[in-house]
Amino acid sequence: MALNRLYEKISALNAGGVQTLVLMGDLVNGNSEAHAKRLLREVSALCDSFKGTLYFMHGNHDLDYLSKAEFYNVLGRAGDPSRFQFEAGGYTFICLDGNFSPNETAYDHGNFIWQKAFLPEEQLDWLRGRLAASLQPVIIISHQRIDHETKFAVENHQDVREMISLSGKVKAVFQGHNHEDDLKWVEGVSYYTLSAHTDDAGPSAIILEPAGYRLARDFHSMESV
Repeated sequence: MALNRLYEKISALNAGGVQTLVLMGDLVNGNSEAHAKRLLREVSALCDSFKGTLYFMHGNHDLDYLSKAEFYNVLGRAGDPSRFQFEAGGYTFICLDGNFSPNETAYDHGNFIWQKAFLPEEQLDWLRGRLAASLQPVIIISHQRIDHETKFAVENHQDVREMISLSGKVKAVFQGHNHEDDLKWVEGVSYYTLSAHTDDAGPSAIILEPAGYRLARDFHSMESV
């Protein structure tokens, strides 16, 4: 059923002229390595029908039976980085990878406790540099929450929020993992938590405009699909 709905949502995004799609992680919930790979291939085949630019992030469930490299290999994107940035609509998008344990060991084949996520020092340095270099307003995307203290957040969320606040460039943060819609304002930045496709939530579309952005939750095209 989830795959059928994914097909419908990709069709709606295409009909609505959406230009960029970011999948925020937890694409699959496998019960073995072979099962996880098969599910990933099915998700990938459906997502490949998207007509715009496509980016994949992994979540903790994707790494229950796979490494990060294997995740991208199965998607046909060998060598893709687990944290990255791109430009769209006059904004810089920075996608973070919180799938590390507090000792900075990467999640890999289930070697983790999902309630204990962390952004390693190397990634904090990378984020600091990306924020400093951006000449455009910034939107951050993270699988784990970083807006407040919760088992669904990276443990060093305060360090990340301080960096975001000091930059003065971040307009919004989009998060998942928690499977519930939520919105918090922290020092002038909007932190949106988006519930999951598996919970029957539709995709969110960010409409980028010169004066700012608008969030269309449960996006659907007005055209027939």
